[in-house]
Amino acid sequence: MGIKLSEIEEGSPISLQIYNSENKMQMGAVLKQHVKENIVLISLEYDTTRKLNFDNVRIDMEYTYDDGVPIIWRNVRVVNYREDYAMQVFSDGSRHNRRGCFRVSVAMNATLSMVGRTPQQITVRDLSLSGFSISDRKKELGLSVGDRLEIKFEDMGHYLDLKGKVVRIQEEEDMIIYGLETYNLCKDLSSYISLKQRRKGNK
Repeated sequence: MGIKLSEIEEGSPISLQIYNSENKMQMGAVLKQHVKENIVLISLEYDTTRKLNFDNVRIDMEYTYDDGVPIIWRNVRVVNYREDYAMQVFSDGSRHNRRGCFRVSVAMNATLSMVGRTPQQITVRDLSLSGFSISDRKKELGLSVGDRLEIKFEDMGHYLDLKGKVVRIQEEEDMIIYGLETYNLCKDLSSYISLKQRRKGNK
């Protein structure tokens, strides 16, 4: 039994997985208003005054419930509509196993920024095209599911600036591990993961 688009509450955060023949990118959005059972108005979390065109790409839409289970709608359509965008789905959503995205081990220090907080140093454990995880050895971050943050670090000539939403919290004896879903575009991410994979394969 699939999940209806109409079951998502207005104001909920969603993410768009955007593909062309060469690249994949992820973009955060907010479901603003239901128009029909399969059509909604959305606003994109993308810093530009220029209207985006989605004609020549494939788009999947993902929504994550409070329990961390992602639901995916495949091959959705997004078009300009007045000040925002309209999104249409052609089938029900289904539970999505995100572990299909290849994860690479990182183990790099990064700067974590959140609204209303002083920047902190954390360790990035691993990342993929759709998300990343960080470790908190001092157990002082105190993050909750749904919290949004930004991490920045440099490695192997790549500059990573990732915005993420906490979707999983795992408490270990010596640390807390937070799993995050990425919701911004990072142009260095795909080539960084490819380079990490190649280096691992050459060892």
